[in-house]
Amino acid sequence: MNSNELGVEAGPPSPERKSPTTQVRRFGVGRRVVEILFRFFLGQGAMQGIQLLAALFLVRTLSVEAYAQFGLAYGFQVAMGSLMDLGFTSTIIPLVGPYREDRKLVGRYVHSAKHLRDRTFWILAPFAAAAFLAIAYRHHWSWSLQILLVLAVLLTLYSSGRVSYFSAPLLMFQRLRDYYAPQTLAAFGRFIAYICCSVAGILNAWVAAALMALNVTANGFLFEKKARHYMEWPVPGDPSTDREVLRYILPATPAIIFAAFQSQISLFLISIFGGTANIAQVAALGRLGQLFVVLMTFNVVIVEPYVARLSRERLLPIYLGFIAVTAIFCIPVVLLAFAAPGPFLWILGKNYASLGGAIGWVVLAACINQVAGLMWIMNRARKWLFWSGSILEILLLLSVQTGFIIFIGVRTTQQAVFFTFASSFCYVATHGYVGIYGFLKGPREIHASGTQQK
Repeated sequence: MNSNELGVEAGPPSPERKSPTTQVRRFGVGRRVVEILFRFFLGQGAMQGIQLLAALFLVRTLSVEAYAQFGLAYGFQVAMGSLMDLGFTSTIIPLVGPYREDRKLVGRYVHSAKHLRDRTFWILAPFAAAAFLAIAYRHHWSWSLQILLVLAVLLTLYSSGRVSYFSAPLLMFQRLRDYYAPQTLAAFGRFIAYICCSVAGILNAWVAAALMALNVTANGFLFEKKARHYMEWPVPGDPSTDREVLRYILPATPAIIFAAFQSQISLFLISIFGGTANIAQVAALGRLGQLFVVLMTFNVVIVEPYVARLSRERLLPIYLGFIAVTAIFCIPVVLLAFAAPGPFLWILGKNYASLGGAIGWVVLAACINQVAGLMWIMNRARKWLFWSGSILEILLLLSVQTGFIIFIGVRTTQQAVFFTFASSFCYVATHGYVGIYGFLKGPREIHASGTQQK
């Protein structure tokens, strides 16, 4: 006998009681989240640990002059990599959005990013080589060394593009094992090669740069092999997809071009106004930023695909929550860097023991940039790319940095550190403005291709 037969209305189910199906579904989702986080921290921890050991091995093993040479090549490669990419590879995940199961659509966007990125490389490579040689010539390094360094830089720049656009399908499907295993093995091989070359007495700036270039090249080919399982490669490419990618990234292009030089501007300025020892010191301090790479990688690997799929209703608390968690994590690290810089100095080695006064400011600037980078990742995941944001970022940075150069200068390592610290506030202000504007206005409408909606 049921409740209706007793003359009692059944009514809606109690809100406290959840169906077994709902509980099982939530348990499954929670388990999947835990698995993804476990694989991320395991993979990123292993890869980052080996890369950090390799980087610090070079800091402690190479002479000050040799590390200045390698540091300039590495910083130049990072800056030119951003300039050549122009954000093309970062468009894949936001534009695919929830349609990752459409292998043809994924293939079109990856093909478009590859086409645009490779074309930009071949256009800018001669200018990049000339610029690097001009900077290196000022320090009277031998022509053979300069040529070997620039060849390593160019190979790294080309191969890093392959890594970027072929890693996007792996991240969309959270295939973290396929993403981290090749990089970890390649990084371990590079570290062993550094040790062997050091023991043999042949480790120098260009050998270190060449081994890094080969490492990135190997990763690119391995990523391409793995990514082919999740996309269907278009033959030929789709010009309409190229136009869509360009329309999407165009408002952010001025800021991306400007930021390409900003990422290593203190190193470039000190290479112009300072000496070889200053270049080595600034490059070595920049290596401390690798301690925060795990957080930035977390933003790209975990946060961006997640935020790109979020509903509008859930976005604000999660957006603010990610910022709060990042800030809380950074506070004790900054306090430690100011109060006890010794562990950081030990990491850098005896050649840089005099930099204790700069450690706290370097770590504080890195934390501020980390928060700004998180906001940028979440903004682009929601397609919040606006002309006003690019203009504001450029104007703020130009104003602050021009004033700093005029009234203080960038002739010493300490000045270069404070220059970076002052610049970091511009990024937080800009991306904070874009976030607020995005919540109020919503994403720009971009004409979609294939099955994607407008």
